[in-house]
Amino acid sequence: MKRIILFLMSAMLMVFLAACTPTQPKMETTPPDPQVMASTGGASDKVPDPNAEPMEIISVYSMNDDKTGLNQAMDAVDKLTAESLVSKLIEYGALEEGTTVLKYESADGVGTLDLSAVPKSDDKLIITAIGNTFVENFELSKLKLLVNGKNYSNDSIKLGDNDYLEYEKDYKEIK
Repeated sequence: MKRIILFLMSAMLMVFLAACTPTQPKMETTPPDPQVMASTGGASDKVPDPNAEPMEIISVYSMNDDKTGLNQAMDAVDKLTAESLVSKLIEYGALEEGTTVLKYESADGVGTLDLSAVPKSDDKLIITAIGNTFVENFELSKLKLLVNGKNYSNDSIKLGDNDYLEYEKDYKEIK
């Protein structure tokens, strides 16, 4: 009788251990259809369009929310031109809608920008945003700002013939 009980207990123990042993997952033998594969959302999924035109990355400066300094944003344009930079300055709120480039030229690291209008409010911030945007993107040492062919001036700022805008390193807080 002891042998029968021992035999039954051994059989039950083997069944118990077999049931608790982890099973190996089944391996798929055929690869999934490439159209069905899930996207990971990673950089490897980002394939550039071979037919797309190359874009130029630019820096655009605009006023921060409390108007104590400037924010810098990276953006892209089809082609780096004075018109494309002014368009981005309008988009970011540094210039008013309808502002156009009357003339832009540069030589020996010095640029001259003639705009149709520059807003009168927040003048120091606006001319610094224009200066930093043009100096950085066109790799200028300084920029002459004109409005309708004349030196920029308003109630608080009057630029003379020898006054140029240079890159303002401390653009985050302007006094």
